[in-house]
Amino acid sequence: MKRRSVLKIALTTALVAALSVPAFAVETKPVASGDVLPMAAREVPVPVGVSPQLADLIGSRVVPDTLPEPATLQEWLAAQAQLDAVNAQSAEMMLAKTGATYVVEDVAGVTTYRVTPAEIDARWADTVFLHVHGGAFVFNGGKAAITEAAWLAHGLGVEVISVDYSRPPLHPFPAATDDVIAVWTEIIQDFDPAKIAMFGTSAGGNLTLSTALQLRDASMPMPGAIMAGTPATDLANVSDSWITLKGLDPLAGHDGAIAGTFALYAGETDLADPRLSPVNGDLEGMPPAIFLTGTRDLLLSDTVRMHRAMRDADVIADLHVYDGQSHGDYIAGYMVDAPETQDALRELNTFFDLHLK
Repeated sequence: MKRRSVLKIALTTALVAALSVPAFAVETKPVASGDVLPMAAREVPVPVGVSPQLADLIGSRVVPDTLPEPATLQEWLAAQAQLDAVNAQSAEMMLAKTGATYVVEDVAGVTTYRVTPAEIDARWADTVFLHVHGGAFVFNGGKAAITEAAWLAHGLGVEVISVDYSRPPLHPFPAATDDVIAVWTEIIQDFDPAKIAMFGTSAGGNLTLSTALQLRDASMPMPGAIMAGTPATDLANVSDSWITLKGLDPLAGHDGAIAGTFALYAGETDLADPRLSPVNGDLEGMPPAIFLTGTRDLLLSDTVRMHRAMRDADVIADLHVYDGQSHGDYIAGYMVDAPETQDALRELNTFFDLHLK
């Protein structure tokens, strides 16, 4: 037999063997949790499974290696003021695009923004939804808080109260959730809590989950349903997608500013405390929850882990993972008329319609 034929047979046999043997049958070296596994460098194209509008948005982005962490209190306050101002412009753009309006109200001593859509759906005429804004716990206060509230208010046809909660670096935990609980306690004097949805994205998702946990533990009425969009649910650990998806999400990464915001928010409280990291909590009796994330979202793992923890506790929980989306793209897509954001709104509408009584 010719040498080339022998080599071809050998290679074919090796390929068949590799493709036929299940991965669990291959001899492997034990690896402890947290050990580093090598990853090949790669180039990642714009995903093919997304709409042209979202593809253009993804393709236009420049993803930073890291977001630098301010070094002093004054630098943190300056960065906070700067980002609040920039994102207030985004809120104005969302208001203009949706036609929603707002008024500033003091509720239980906390500044809130009551956002009203151009048209209220008859199903939600006798309720309000409560919004907890994102921004890594530190940013997106003031008018910047309105962006997501206006998106959902318009998309579902419901009036929304957005809480401008106290934030680090001046007000660490539990100031934020104390404010949300104070507003919640006030509004349920006028509205049936079983008809109210509480929602938020990113840090707002964390605060929504934390607030619900604290309400349950205090034997207080809880929302009829909650939405936690791409929530940070484990502040003490770096979940898998923080590492594996680095370079694909404009959030940049955990190191630097993000880790700094977590530390500022926690203050003297242990990052593993379930009120800061709700994935560690006893979740029995939590309200029905819907989770949104994407396959390029750095908080994909935080979201997936929280969903599984809720299901393990026999809590009704839906998880929607959108192809190619980075952190919060289901909202960003609205500004470029991406159909994915309408799909997210349909899913939220269906979920809340089912679980709000």
